[in-house]
Amino acid sequence: MVAHDAYFDIRSKLIFFTAGILVPIVLFGWAYQSGKQFISQEIPLVDSIMQLRVDITATHSLLHEYVEGHQIIEKSDVTELIEKVQADAQAIHQGYVQMGDISGIVSRAQYLQAESDEMKHAVEQLTAYLLENRDELAQLVEDDVVHDGYFKSAEWAAAELDYAIHSQFSRSLEKQPTLFAALFTVWILMLLLMINLLRKSRVAHAIEFDRNMKLAQALEHSGSSIIITNTSAVIEYVNAAFCTLTGYERSEVIGKKTSILNSGRQSSMFYQKLWQEIGSGKVWHRELVNRRKDGSNCPVLMSIAPILNQYNQITHYIASQEDMSEFEALEEKLYKSQKLETAGILAGGIAHDFNNALTAIKGNAMLLERKPEDREAVLKRASVINQVCDVAAKHIHQLLKFVRDERLEMAPISLNECMNTACEMASMGSLEGVSITTEFPEHDLSVCWNEVQAQQIMINLINNSVHAVQNVESPWVKVTVLHFTTTADFIKRHEEMNDSHYACISVKDNGYGIPEDKLQKIFEVFFTTKVVGEGTGLGLSMAHGAITKVGGVIEVASQQGKGTEFRIYLPTVSPSD
Repeated sequence: MVAHDAYFDIRSKLIFFTAGILVPIVLFGWAYQSGKQFISQEIPLVDSIMQLRVDITATHSLLHEYVEGHQIIEKSDVTELIEKVQADAQAIHQGYVQMGDISGIVSRAQYLQAESDEMKHAVEQLTAYLLENRDELAQLVEDDVVHDGYFKSAEWAAAELDYAIHSQFSRSLEKQPTLFAALFTVWILMLLLMINLLRKSRVAHAIEFDRNMKLAQALEHSGSSIIITNTSAVIEYVNAAFCTLTGYERSEVIGKKTSILNSGRQSSMFYQKLWQEIGSGKVWHRELVNRRKDGSNCPVLMSIAPILNQYNQITHYIASQEDMSEFEALEEKLYKSQKLETAGILAGGIAHDFNNALTAIKGNAMLLERKPEDREAVLKRASVINQVCDVAAKHIHQLLKFVRDERLEMAPISLNECMNTACEMASMGSLEGVSITTEFPEHDLSVCWNEVQAQQIMINLINNSVHAVQNVESPWVKVTVLHFTTTADFIKRHEEMNDSHYACISVKDNGYGIPEDKLQKIFEVFFTTKVVGEGTGLGLSMAHGAITKVGGVIEVASQQGKGTEFRIYLPTVSPSD
């Protein structure tokens, strides 16, 4: 918007500057042309008519002087005068005028056509009469009354033309001051408008400069790390928070590409999708791991938005980064706390199973004591004891592995094996009478995840389902792993999921369901549908965060009285990756 206003301001100034220059040029050009026309055409025209009238009068006077005996004239004198009058009239009628060295062609106005034709006709009658009688001057003198009529007619016609031309000049001269004043007034108004525009432009530029200074100061002193790059990912600006976060000085990164921050923790496909999204004009928002100057990794929450010019074209990108190190540490603590809670539930279930195992061992040992000589019975009882011990040892091994593994390193894992183990561990602490079934695909699917974290999330989801079906007749919980092909509806719900195939993990139950008004809040921190003392409200929020970090999504669908289903969608990988 600012760029468009600035463009309009420049265009307006150009228009007014041009008008301010052109109007005076037109004004003075018009004045010059009017003066030139007046000197080169109108004055010679008036002079030519005056000359015609003088020639007619001189011819008339010469004849009268001849009649009165004061002048002796020859036939050649009369012929010369007649030809001169004839030439003057012809030149005026054709528009050719001359005054001394000044001559030109004058276009006759429509309203002078009648006077000009009448003048020509009168002069032609006069000259025709004189030429007809030039050989008999005495007869010409005797017909004084006749030739006086011709002369008077010619003089009157010339006088009428002269009067009409003078009237035209008078009207033209009367209009010129008005037209000049109008043009001058327009020029003054445009000059005032231009001055006002310049004043407003200065005020607008001052306001825009002040606003830009505030924005620049806000970016510079923002607590978030700010980076501005061009469309080729070349860094053009970083603020002080960026230097504090990464350890780089401005001079070390300006002009360098953003790849200087690449930690190698994200794949090339990750950055390809990033550039596709921001290149289409969308805002990209996600967590990633960058590298500091000292080589250490720094988890950040980054938002990247395009910067557009007045033509709606992307010219730059602005990225803001929030240091997630403290949040990661807090999340790690919550993860451990949640894991201990889960471990406590598992320990309760294992204690029950372990007690059953001890009962089985003790019972078989007592039977052995009764018939120690029966070798076949001894071997049978020993085999049962070994089987019970193996099951107990397996449960203990799973629990120890779950509790001891504190690292969150990501690696390709088998979903069938991981989900099967999670279901076995969850069944240890589940209520009696609840059926936990599984359905896995024939061809195993692999995803990049932390195995213990995946098991913890699944155990938490299964325990929630077990809790939801505790008062239901014929309660059941089903865990399904399947291959999912994206649909148009799925892509519409999750625009960030760009792959066409995903691994889908479903945890479904026939419990009492979740009210519709609470479904939108189900993944919020500390939100729980359980009664006070039965839930912390951290399990689902942590599951949502962990699944998002590995590039997946989690959805929930529920109907009251019919049950709930959680679906986890994860990108698949090759087991060898």
